[in-house]
Amino acid sequence: MKVLVLCGPESSGKSWLSGVIQAHFGGVVVGEYVRHFIDQQCRDTCYADIPAIARGQLAWEDRAREQAPPLLILDTHLLSNMLWSQALFDDCPTWLEEALLARRYDLHL
Repeated sequence: MKVLVLCGPESSGKSWLSGVIQAHFGGVVVGEYVRHFIDQQCRDTCYADIPAIARGQLAWEDRAREQAPPLLILDTHLLSNMLWSQALFDDCPTWLEEALLARRYDLHL
């Protein structure tokens, strides 16, 4: 399984590009959990939400990895969670970096 991660700011076309890549190469797309989280909570996020958002993203990624598709396309990953946490709240749970580094990714775009 090859794992492709799309990185970039909001509204930069990651979701669109993940769909184009999937249409051309196949594979499984993992969406951005934070959007789901915000829709569920019906409010803006706060620093206390960061661990739940990160765990949700990892859970979605893990479920997709269990399928062992030839190509796994991640619309985002923990790096985005870390960067947003730092940018919005000037802090980030330390375990996020450890969790990110413990995983294998083949290509970042």
